[in-house]
Amino acid sequence: MNLKSFTVRTLVALVFGPLILVLVWLGEFYLFGLILVLVTLCYWEFTSLSSRKGALAQQYTGEIIGIATLTSLYFFPGHLFLLAIGATLLVLFGEIYRSNGSPLLNTATTLFGALYFSLLLGCFILIRQLPLKYGLDYHEAGHWIIMMILATWICDTAAYIIGSYFGRHKLIPRISPNKSVEGTVAGFCFAILSTYAYNEIFTTSISKIDAIAIGAIIGIFGQYGDLFESMFKRDAGVKDTSSLIPGHGGMMDRFDSLTISAPMVYLYLVYVAL
Repeated sequence: MNLKSFTVRTLVALVFGPLILVLVWLGEFYLFGLILVLVTLCYWEFTSLSSRKGALAQQYTGEIIGIATLTSLYFFPGHLFLLAIGATLLVLFGEIYRSNGSPLLNTATTLFGALYFSLLLGCFILIRQLPLKYGLDYHEAGHWIIMMILATWICDTAAYIIGSYFGRHKLIPRISPNKSVEGTVAGFCFAILSTYAYNEIFTTSISKIDAIAIGAIIGIFGQYGDLFESMFKRDAGVKDTSSLIPGHGGMMDRFDSLTISAPMVYLYLVYVAL
């Protein structure tokens, strides 16, 4: 384990971590603004990766689609189908009048990138608004998201430390040579312990079983999110998606786990827990 790298990562987390948690707790437009920034930067990083493979996304069109999708999730969630149709047609018409690169690659990159980040990260907005639908205290959902974020950070840290010291069996070396089975199992276990402990101390709106299940979702799908992003980076031939965050790389590097676990937790809350 690189001690210097770990120290930088920790210091950055101590600076920006509390700010993120405060915005999540406040909810409403504060959380909307946070997710909007994340989606915009993640899409920019994704299109930068894609350009290394010859895809030239419609950058501004994709950003507009991402912003429109988030706005729809917050204000008009019932109109997502119409928005998806409009976004698809907008990209297709744009490519017709654009003679730059491969229309097939450009269209796929623009649409996938814009909808991937806005829909999946946008699930944080949907989770934060759930108490209004189920008659719960508004801050309960703030607890759920903070629990998810802390569990993800702890999962990543446990996997990193245990994997660095005790990792002997490679998980999927073709995609991520440094990830080990030992680190992955440790991350899964610590994710469950984290959500269980947080639920016992701070909230009673979900059961112990639900807290354990959410921890398991984060421990499984969060780590798959990390693998998905590693797959993209390895294909593009880069180590980090950008250098925006010292010690962490880019926004995709920092929020890859939550991008996948957030929609899964949302589905669990809606169809099982609540």
